[in-house]
Amino acid sequence: MADDPTQPPTMSAPDAATETEAEADAATAELEALAAALAEVGRRVRDAVRAVAAADDHRVVRTEGGDDVFGVDHRAEEALLAALDALVGPRWPGSLVVEGHDHPLPIGGGGRWTHLVDPVDGTRPYLAGLRSAWVLLGAGREAATLEDLEVGASVEIPTARAALGRVAWAARRGPARAVDDDLVGGGPSEPVVLRADAGADLARRFVTVVRLLPGEHGPIGAWADDHLAGLEVYDDLVPCGGGHLMAVASGASMAVLDPRPRFGAPLCTHPYDLASLVVARAAGAVVEAIPPGPLAIPIDTSTDVAWAAYANEQVARRLRPTGP
Repeated sequence: MADDPTQPPTMSAPDAATETEAEADAATAELEALAAALAEVGRRVRDAVRAVAAADDHRVVRTEGGDDVFGVDHRAEEALLAALDALVGPRWPGSLVVEGHDHPLPIGGGGRWTHLVDPVDGTRPYLAGLRSAWVLLGAGREAATLEDLEVGASVEIPTARAALGRVAWAARRGPARAVDDDLVGGGPSEPVVLRADAGADLARRFVTVVRLLPGEHGPIGAWADDHLAGLEVYDDLVPCGGGHLMAVASGASMAVLDPRPRFGAPLCTHPYDLASLVVARAAGAVVEAIPPGPLAIPIDTSTDVAWAAYANEQVARRLRPTGP
């Protein structure tokens, strides 16, 4: 019997499979494109921050959206909003949850994408000239928790003496991509391999248990002493969650554990500090909650997050806490 010309042609199983694969490839390409766009947004924020040293950079201009907002944070925020409007809003519109604002902001007129950003993570050590800060970005379609993020980007804001700046981005279930930008000569970016350490030997390596303020070192330090008893490992007590994530993702650190909310600490990680977790996971790191489990944390600017990142599953099995 001849096919009915009024009906759509019947698709054979191989054709249907091919179309499904094509749709999956298109979806992956879309996520990769968004991740790359977020990396470019981060570059624009980095360049704006490093272009000048304003008189108000060290001054707290307001306290909102989970933290003190310094003058340098405000400058970064202005560059962020302009870059998102130009590079992300037209294609991936939605809402922006950002440090320094209690309520989400519209991106591209609003849409299904939830964007999560910390414009300058590690402001305090950056302003002191001690360490790099990071622009942290993530996004997911109708994302409600950190586990819903589908893409991420981390862009280093190095101190004024640095010549290179790391830029990394990834889509969920895709590879981690990274380059070092030439911030002095303006030459081509150099590709780098971003990969967490695959080994299990912790001797003389960095395993940080985060505790930052007076009053935290005693109780959290006692917990760390008990949890890491018998190991010769070192702390890197820098107030920069994004920097800790990138240290594990790059193989520089073997683990970071941040149990501060479990001890009632006044200054804790917030969701925007983990906006780029997709990058760390793509590099092979295990990133999860404390106690162990998914990061089913609402995407907001106020929730305190107890979390950990491990170089690999072997390290995670060895160091995962069962308390406090």
